[in-house]
Amino acid sequence: MISSFRKCAQYTSLAITFSAVAANAEPWPSSVYNPAEAPAPFLLPIPCGGEIAMRQVITIPESTDENEAPLSDQSVMLGRDADDSRSFLEETRNGHIAGTLSDRETGDRFYLIGIYEVTVAQWDAVMKGPEACAERLSRADNLPKTDISWYDAIDFTRQLNRWLYSDTERFSQRLEALGADDVFVRLPTETEWEFAARGGAKVSTATRDQTLFFSEGSLEEYAWFNGSMSSGGKIRPVGGRKPNPLGLYDIYGNAEEIVLDPFQMTRIDRMHGAAGGYVVRGGSFLDPPETLTSARRDERPFFDTALGGEYRRRTMGFRIVLAGATIPDDLAAIDRFNAANQALARQLPETPADAQPLAQIAAAADEIGNKELRTKIDALKAQLEEEFARRNVLEARNIKVSVMNGALQAMDLSLGASAIDRFGDAYEAAKQSGGDADFYLPRIESEYERFFLLLDSYLETVNALSNNTAGTVKTQADTLVRELQERGDRYLIPFVRNVQSSIETSRRDHDAQKIVHFITPWPTRP
Repeated sequence: MISSFRKCAQYTSLAITFSAVAANAEPWPSSVYNPAEAPAPFLLPIPCGGEIAMRQVITIPESTDENEAPLSDQSVMLGRDADDSRSFLEETRNGHIAGTLSDRETGDRFYLIGIYEVTVAQWDAVMKGPEACAERLSRADNLPKTDISWYDAIDFTRQLNRWLYSDTERFSQRLEALGADDVFVRLPTETEWEFAARGGAKVSTATRDQTLFFSEGSLEEYAWFNGSMSSGGKIRPVGGRKPNPLGLYDIYGNAEEIVLDPFQMTRIDRMHGAAGGYVVRGGSFLDPPETLTSARRDERPFFDTALGGEYRRRTMGFRIVLAGATIPDDLAAIDRFNAANQALARQLPETPADAQPLAQIAAAADEIGNKELRTKIDALKAQLEEEFARRNVLEARNIKVSVMNGALQAMDLSLGASAIDRFGDAYEAAKQSGGDADFYLPRIESEYERFFLLLDSYLETVNALSNNTAGTVKTQADTLVRELQERGDRYLIPFVRNVQSSIETSRRDHDAQKIVHFITPWPTRP
């Protein structure tokens, strides 16, 4: 791949000017670009020795199948079950997300998003340029940059990209450490913003689907909103409240954040077809606390008659995303995408492509001379391909959920066997010492019965999964392991592997004790 950093001949003269001025700028102290001391940020360089702290947002594809991977993405829930006053703004809907960047070592797909809203200091450094660097920064420079239009935010990303591509060595060194190529700064999409706001892959799907990203504490700990005990009607410096699970600050309140997308209303069944102004997310310091959720979204016009031009508002700011093109500068990628499309619509697993039913339909259609009939067959084929792709995605998701359920059952079986063993040891010790050994018998009996009820459920789960092909189960188990690693639930990973091993044993042997081989010792009544 030819890196974008080697495609910048048009910026050569700018590079000389910018680099000469920037070389004299003192690096900013971390208190300016990372005031909350967020751990391990990716630092995006900006003029005047400044930085923008960013966080990697890993997107876990629904399938790690090698053939499907180029077009694999993650299904996410957006919005909420809104009350009547905001149902047309925030109704629950399905979305999909996939990072456009890929880690060279792990293969993880991701994008980067600002840990903080863009501040006054960062705005001035980018928009005024290296020739006008501030000699001293004050507390006011750490306020979010507001009173801007959508076009102003877009212009910020354009100016920053222009500067980054003029200083190719510094920028490329940072990206080299990250393991990514060919990136640019832009505003986040609505889906990118909301996925990150809810905690991304750092939290479970169930937690991410909640209206608020926190379950402990109160909104005052996480947001600046309208109230004498909160913002007091004033914008506040970034990073003054607790972060969300992904480590992002000021997701709720403070500045409402401009995103890339045009605004569409939400219907009960889908997005409405009319595209209007643009979207701002998260609410602001002037909004009441009860309206601030991960689903909060509002429309703003691009232009306003009363203002006589571009719409600006003192509550509006933004944060940036670092991403790349969806289709790389690689001709071979086209073939991979075409192959992935065919893999997504597969009808029979482990069957050659030319033997698939739809391929045979297509071959038969080619032999038909009747044009009208061929057109109908082609339309039916396209309909079936879409339905097969939808079915395959649902099937993969259900397998992953079943593997997770099996892992939880395996963990409970292991804990149950250990509990029975401990009660048994206590029973034997009491018998030897002349104590009240009978005290332990009801507990042992209860745990023993519970263990074998759970064992039946686990065996049903394993047997159901064993009806799927080994490759399909492995693909979804591997995807689940990646999710567990990302959100820090590594203690469950051995039990996911136990499920896989149990499935293999189940296919060869129906002995429950062999299938549940990870239980040591096997529980027995004393």
